[in-house]
Amino acid sequence: MLQFSLFSITLAILILAGWYWWFLRSNRRCAVRILHWLEEAIAAHGEISGVEWISPSHFRARLQLPGCPFHQPSLDARLAPRQLPLKWALWRWRGRQETLTFEANLSCPPHLSLEIGRTRCTGVTRRWMRGTGAWPTQAVAPLFISTEPDWEREVFVRMSEVASMRAFEWLGLSFQSQEPHFSVMLSLNETLKRPSGDLLFFDTLRELAEGSPTSRM
Repeated sequence: MLQFSLFSITLAILILAGWYWWFLRSNRRCAVRILHWLEEAIAAHGEISGVEWISPSHFRARLQLPGCPFHQPSLDARLAPRQLPLKWALWRWRGRQETLTFEANLSCPPHLSLEIGRTRCTGVTRRWMRGTGAWPTQAVAPLFISTEPDWEREVFVRMSEVASMRAFEWLGLSFQSQEPHFSVMLSLNETLKRPSGDLLFFDTLRELAEGSPTSRM
């Protein structure tokens, strides 16, 4: 009985170790893919100056972008914690997704903070429509929900411009008076689906940062 228990414990440890090693390598391969995409995306603007692993599923790439309005720019990648089964299961249960977050400081920090989140809602009104391949769709106007009772006009203009962005699938965007002054969160899966050369990634980010009405410029 004791020998069977020891064997079971040893087998469980080996399985967990094998799982950890396999998915650790999987995240590393994903990181290589992300960095390759990033190199192509910033080829006309700069280069990657270094990579820092914060955890087995979280790394940050430091960038050099001379001529751009960004200071200390970086791209933060958060991958699924596949190497830890329980943590991964909880991560999936909470409906989280892998993300890329671009962060940078601006020469002229915003004089107020602005955070914009993005979500989409879908629904079906009739059961017989669930199995159909083509659902009728209808475009609707953006709905803004704010914690501020009074809106400044410049805030409304900025949110309207951001809401009209179609260049990439963004999840959240913020302008802060504290560092980092500018950040935008992207869906990793949706971003990597598109060729970096067609995405105009940093051109769009530069337009957002330079044209921000929240800046003191």
